Amino acid sequence: MARMARQVPPVNIESGFFYFKCPQTEEDLQAFWLRLCAYKEAAIKAPLHPDHVLTVTNYMGSYHGHPSSGTRELPPLIRQCTGYTITVPLLVLQAPIQVGDGKWSQVWRGTMASQDLPDVPPVPVVIKLFQESYLGFGPGIEDLWSTLEYADWLPGARLAANEAWAYDRMRALQGKFLLIQVAACRSVPWSYGFCKVFAVSSPWSGSQTQQCVLPNGEATFGHVMEVIDGPTASTMTADELGLDEVGVFNLADALAMAVHEMHDCGVVHDDIKGHNVIIHHNPSNQDCNVVLLDFSMCMTFGTPSMQTQVASEDMSSMIRVFSALEIIPRAGAWFRSRLQMNVPYGEALAKLDEFGWLAPKGPPKRVKGGGWSEVLKILSE
Repeated sequence: MARMARQVPPVNIESGFFYFKCPQTEEDLQAFWLRLCAYKEAAIKAPLHPDHVLTVTNYMGSYHGHPSSGTRELPPLIRQCTGYTITVPLLVLQAPIQVGDGKWSQVWRGTMASQDLPDVPPVPVVIKLFQESYLGFGPGIEDLWSTLEYADWLPGARLAANEAWAYDRMRALQGKFLLIQVAACRSVPWSYGFCKVFAVSSPWSGSQTQQCVLPNGEATFGHVMEVIDGPTASTMTADELGLDEVGVFNLADALAMAVHEMHDCGVVHDDIKGHNVIIHHNPSNQDCNVVLLDFSMCMTFGTPSMQTQVASEDMSSMIRVFSALEIIPRAGAWFRSRLQMNVPYGEALAKLDEFGWLAPKGPPKRVKGGGWSEVLKILSE
């Protein structure tokens, strides 16, 4: 069975906040490619660095839900920066989290302040920049053209728009308390807002000249969000986290439920793997909670008839997290036990067993001779 085609979230990037005009002709593409190459060269000579201040030209902070008794409190500055705010945020970079060539985003720890609200305390934030010159489109312009033809290329505007769409759909999941009652603690970070910073106009796009702020003069979109500390599944194994057998089952339940609740919001992650999952673990009772990150590659479900299959495919990527945590044998036992239980995500697990999806590395693929439980059994030997 072939992998489902990408169903791009319904955000128009040719108008509105996430404006981007995709190259339509070879001339447009050539101009865009030359611009990327120039920005890449400039970025190498003048990279972002700690203490660099980004002055945001446009800021939209309306993608978080409303605080309630079950959520963490929003900082005062964020409460005042909603909608198309008139405040002018200043983003100060402090320490890199994920930077460099070939990354889908440049991610930094930093602080957010406002020129218009000098008496309101700055806020610790994560700053995610969708810097196109670092995306890594391949060795040459021919590679970029082929990806455009197959609609497989995602410019910075599309990545930012995808993530904004996902956070908008997941307002109810943002900011929930962690490690209180695990069954109700699935979480994604608070989204503090999206920003866009335009550079000098590009002749192929027709955009107007705006303020330059990145050191290399490049335009970019960014996402400002809550800082959530904790190890990711790619940085520590289950043993290093101190998970016993109960803890492993709790963690697997938490991850499956987090994916299920995300699906209930109409969002398909499409990139579930170790470094996109933060783990919180209480060693005293082995309670676990997970926080899902990075929705820039997200999809919609497409037609209602395909919802269970698409959900199963997305959930199959959990095995990449289990593999990173080195819990494949115990995850196999969890999977088989949950197939026999009435769990909210049971239908998706049953479809996994039926179709035999597997994604230890890369896209899921059909496994002959058995379902997912058999795959886990084989991998555990």
